[in-house]
Amino acid sequence: MLGKIDRVSPSGFFRALRSDTAGNVYAMAAAALFPIAAIIGGGVDIGRAYMAQARLQQACDAGALAGRRAMTGATMSSADAAEARKFFDFNFPETSFDTDPFTKINGQDNPRFVDGPQGDKSVKGYAQTTLNTSIMKIFGYKKMKLKVDCTSRLDIGNVDVMMVLDVTGSMNWKPNGYSTWNESEKRITGLKDAVKDFYDILGTGDGSSNSSQIRYGFMPYNAMINVGETLYDENPSWLVGGVGSTAEDTWNYQTRRAHWIVPGTNLRTTYEQINVAGASGNDRNACEDKFGRNLSTPPVWNPSDSGYGSGTPLTKNGYYYEFSFYSYDRKSKNNKVCKRKVERYDTAPQKTTTWKAGAKFDFWEYDEFDHNVSAYVKSIKSANPKALRPTLYDKPTNNTNGPTDRWDGCIEERDSYADITSTTNAIPANAYDLDIDLIPESKATRWRPYWSGVEYLRNGSSAADSVCPAKGRRLAEYASYDSAPGVNSDGNTIYSGNLKSYINSLSPSGNTNHTIGMIWGARFLSPTGLFATENSKTRNGFNIARHLIFMTDGDLNVFPDRYNVYGYNKLDGRLAPTGTSQSGYEAIQAQRFQLMCSAVKAQGVTVWVVQFTNSSTIQSNLLNCATSANHAAAATSNAALQAAFGDIAKTIGGLRLSK
Repeated sequence: MLGKIDRVSPSGFFRALRSDTAGNVYAMAAAALFPIAAIIGGGVDIGRAYMAQARLQQACDAGALAGRRAMTGATMSSADAAEARKFFDFNFPETSFDTDPFTKINGQDNPRFVDGPQGDKSVKGYAQTTLNTSIMKIFGYKKMKLKVDCTSRLDIGNVDVMMVLDVTGSMNWKPNGYSTWNESEKRITGLKDAVKDFYDILGTGDGSSNSSQIRYGFMPYNAMINVGETLYDENPSWLVGGVGSTAEDTWNYQTRRAHWIVPGTNLRTTYEQINVAGASGNDRNACEDKFGRNLSTPPVWNPSDSGYGSGTPLTKNGYYYEFSFYSYDRKSKNNKVCKRKVERYDTAPQKTTTWKAGAKFDFWEYDEFDHNVSAYVKSIKSANPKALRPTLYDKPTNNTNGPTDRWDGCIEERDSYADITSTTNAIPANAYDLDIDLIPESKATRWRPYWSGVEYLRNGSSAADSVCPAKGRRLAEYASYDSAPGVNSDGNTIYSGNLKSYINSLSPSGNTNHTIGMIWGARFLSPTGLFATENSKTRNGFNIARHLIFMTDGDLNVFPDRYNVYGYNKLDGRLAPTGTSQSGYEAIQAQRFQLMCSAVKAQGVTVWVVQFTNSSTIQSNLLNCATSANHAAAATSNAALQAAFGDIAKTIGGLRLSK
């Protein structure tokens, strides 16, 4: 059923309509539509802008970091800038988020990556673009400007870096193991460039009281180590030969000792002869070997015929006699004259191992003998004279008539423990050579001068020796690579020559003993050993991060039958039993190397290992030496070696964004 419809008058209808507000909401909604659209559109476009701005900032940061990581010099190269732009483009491809293509701004590249302040070694980045709006353009706002900047730098605290560098003969080869005459292709050239790149990346402190302190030390090694002058300068008593006591300044070498004869007094010479025709056997032999030596010459002569005893020399009636063959004259079949010389002295000749006036050389005795090495140790300084070689010449005219030698600084290690094997897993207490921090206090704990000129084998030949490498350098700061001296924490010069000249002086030669390089790299780096006072000192009072970089181009290669830092093992037996084969000797040294690597890491030192060979597989003994697998790298080319050193420098420096 339909309901009743009320009717009203026209005037009443309009009055009712005027007072009825039920439909106003539609008009109001229509009027608010544009402001609401602006608010929503602004939110959408601002959100898009925030997203684009954040991504643009990320791209700038990535580019700045990549550019700084690529840098090997103090300033950016075009290649470094290209690397930065590559990372920027990867993170923010052009027109991302509906942005406009990048265009130059005031004639400058956009985006661009440039050097930071002079000497800061930082990278600054800039990028600017515009975002096309999606909704706000209907209100006349078509573009939103996006602009970012960024800076990256190496954030470095106090850092000590000790580089233990293999300078053996194979460093003259190409990285692929082939020989070459081209210096630029040699491994040693790659090493020199890598060290320079490392310095350029890590840099040095500025010398102010609160700045970072960055020091570099170097330990070139082959089968030898050259630290003698450093030890002598620090404390001569650390060396046998620098103590000032005769008993403490002698060292035993596998060498030789001359024997001389001082003739007897009041010599009178006569000649005696007999006819040896008819003597038994050969007449001439009877003359030379029998009568000439005062021996029975049957049946023609007997010593008692002249009242002498038999043989030579002899003493009779208080006189000393010596007999020697003089001549043989075969006059006829039955007349063969044999003449001998008879020397008579009032006193007998004296045999001595100490040269005396008038002494005649007798023979060399080959064995292990002590030599006083004090003059030899002092000769490390050019102001002091060379040292007389104790073995002299064969026929000296006086007690100083012999070769002279100047010590080049290579050492023999202090006492070791000869029973370490390839399975020994801890350093024995009496293996003093493997003790990083032990301060010398006895002959057993002192180092000895390496003296190849006095080393002889039992057969009389000189012992095969080893080549002395360049001198090791203690930790020092260098304000520049090619012009500044090395200074200590107090600013005092300890190395007048600049770093470039030192590195360029490294020359390949000799065989490979990893252990001795690691030992002395650790000693020069340790804050609790020989150089504790200096190595623990900083300008700003903060802790020091210590790093040891061990670079080698080959296998451990040492010989038990060659004189080296552990003497001549086949005679000395200091490192292993004297009968140990080369393979056994090297196995022992390999284990000693592992023991030293563990000892260094136990001191809180970060150990980096770089293997520079034609193999990309790192040898297990080198991999195990590194702090971790991430701290070991294989370089198969000069460029790869430079990159490996550069990566280490950047990691040590702590590459980070500073803005």
